[in-house]
Amino acid sequence: MLDLFWKTLADLKEPAILWRLFIPFVAAIILVSLLGYGLFGVFMFSDFITNNPLVLQITEYKVEAEETIGSVPFIGAAILWILGVAVAVIAGVLGVLLGSYLILLFAMIITGFMTDSLVKAVHDKHYPHTDYQGHGTMSGMLWKLFKFGMLLLLLFLVTIPMLFIPLINIIWFWLLGFLFFRYSLALDVGQVILPEEMFKQVKGLSNWTPTLTLGGFFMLSLIPILSLFAPVFAVIALSHYYFDVLSTMPKRQDEAIKSV
Repeated sequence: MLDLFWKTLADLKEPAILWRLFIPFVAAIILVSLLGYGLFGVFMFSDFITNNPLVLQITEYKVEAEETIGSVPFIGAAILWILGVAVAVIAGVLGVLLGSYLILLFAMIITGFMTDSLVKAVHDKHYPHTDYQGHGTMSGMLWKLFKFGMLLLLLFLVTIPMLFIPLINIIWFWLLGFLFFRYSLALDVGQVILPEEMFKQVKGLSNWTPTLTLGGFFMLSLIPILSLFAPVFAVIALSHYYFDVLSTMPKRQDEAIKSV
């Protein structure tokens, strides 16, 4: 795992990689500013939200609940204060994570258009004698990503009650994001470099070297600005790992024949 970290960081000094590192940074900031915050602001302050019957009803229930709890002798005010702090902390943490995920998602989409060129830059620098062809199609990859994303969304909806458990909510929300991050990038880079059968052997979550390495880079998503670089780091690390696997393919095949 540490070897992949050092290889990835060492490649940042390469001009072919360095200038690509900042493309998601610039593009994501523009897209998030125009689409994310702009549309979110219009949406939140539109009549559809402010005058929505459901929103008005929820607000009414909230006021009634506060009045009921506040009327409890001696401890009512304390309970309201504790609940207010708990809700504010949970909402704040989840809000930061959600905002970071939004930026990270934009960065992943933009990095996806550079995967081939990043893989080629790593190949030409470190593995010029290792041929690669990859497998699959763009439409097939998008379909797999859609199905996996829907599965995680369903899992999120089923486990919504966990979001009200302090600390557990943060870990669970982070884990769901990491699962999609790892799956999408491993699929993207794997389809560029590895044959299908070999990719099936190394794509599993229990393959700890790439999993822990990507987990380390995904931690950058907790810091919104650094999350813009995380997908590029992950593509470089996975390129090194998959090229190392591909370069040992004849040796692996010989070992498999001997074991039979």
